[in-house]
Amino acid sequence: MKKTLLSITMMSTIAFAVNAQTYMPSEGSPLANGEQGVAYAGQTINADIPSTISLSGQDILDALPAAIGALAGAAIDVSASYDISVTSTVLTVAGLPGGLTSDCSGCTVTGGSNRDIVISGTPTEGGTFTVNISSETSGEASIGGFDIPFGGSFIPPGIPVPIPVPALPGVMDADAYTMNVDANGIEEANETFSLGIYPNPTDGISTLDVNSTIAGKAIIEVYSITGSMVQSSVKTIRVGINRLNLDITSVPAGIYLVKADISGSQALVRMQKK
Repeated sequence: MKKTLLSITMMSTIAFAVNAQTYMPSEGSPLANGEQGVAYAGQTINADIPSTISLSGQDILDALPAAIGALAGAAIDVSASYDISVTSTVLTVAGLPGGLTSDCSGCTVTGGSNRDIVISGTPTEGGTFTVNISSETSGEASIGGFDIPFGGSFIPPGIPVPIPVPALPGVMDADAYTMNVDANGIEEANETFSLGIYPNPTDGISTLDVNSTIAGKAIIEVYSITGSMVQSSVKTIRVGINRLNLDITSVPAGIYLVKADISGSQALVRMQKK
């Protein structure tokens, strides 16, 4: 139902008051930064959903279907606050840079419990991003003898047909988290060595060229675009050009990132498995 400007303002104020106690870190906080093409170090946001919240009578009235509002409206004092026992809240994370995902895209958290929202993957784009958590809250309010189940069905007295009552939008939102992703990331070359790969795209068998100024051991790691390591090996490197066999025939088709580390210096190349 469309809200008036007044009721939207009131809802935002209430949501902020709830969020101050609900999320850690709190909304508007900076999240861990990342680098394009490099597996994200990870960020956890803890959502601690209360068992009871308070909303103004006006916000409750605005959220009710017209048929229920007409029946229960006389019992609702728009200037008063009413407690709602929270059954559950559905949370969705939006605004993440490409390549990063959340394990909470429509996840349900029971009232009175908490859940860690984990962000992971490998950023495929750089820049500054605004990350928001949206919510749909189900629960029950007792007002003037009426038990109103948000996210359920209400059976008015004398009317045998149940009327669906939508869940409450926005009361558990958390907005304006910020995340910076360095667009430079790890390059294909550094002062110690350069990295190249061919053929690219590949059917699964490629040659990794490592042109190194030092001898030693190279840690070769292959990551999926979501940041999961799919392969790791250690190769002996001599000074000059080293041609190493890279076999990813066992992994699905897609985009992968190949990272090499020699004595702490790193380089990265992107490859496609056909």
